Amino acid sequence: MVGLMFIPVQTLEVASRQRGEVLWRARAAAGDVFTFSYIHSIEKIPVEGRFAVETDGWLRVVETRFPSYGAGLPLQVTGKSADGKWMVAAGGERLSRFSFYISPINQACLRFGDTTLDLNNLIESGDVVTVAVRGYPYLPMRLGYN
Repeated sequence: MVGLMFIPVQTLEVASRQRGEVLWRARAAAGDVFTFSYIHSIEKIPVEGRFAVETDGWLRVVETRFPSYGAGLPLQVTGKSADGKWMVAAGGERLSRFSFYISPINQACLRFGDTTLDLNNLIESGDVVTVAVRGYPYLPMRLGYN
């Protein structure tokens, strides 16, 4: 029974590449979705990417949403959001991790469940945030040692 406490559970981790440390972690299950949003550095428009946790621990791009076309944004749009404010580009791509360069311009945020992380306050400008699904021992997770 005690051994079960050390079996890893699946978690979503946000880490600083420069510091080499996990800044935030939460338990995640296959099918859970998180949203990564930022201000596009060239177009100066909001962009939202939705990602799903896969059974094998990979991330799947669900969709990318943005209010207008511009440089560096998907050209193939599958439709508009229900409120008509966003163009939606289909996803499908699978990633072992998601990385993003942090700068003051982009105002990056990650939303997972009831939690919103202001990544510009967690990570210094010039660093790269990495989001991945990792195993973490059950007991420390249960006790809140993130």
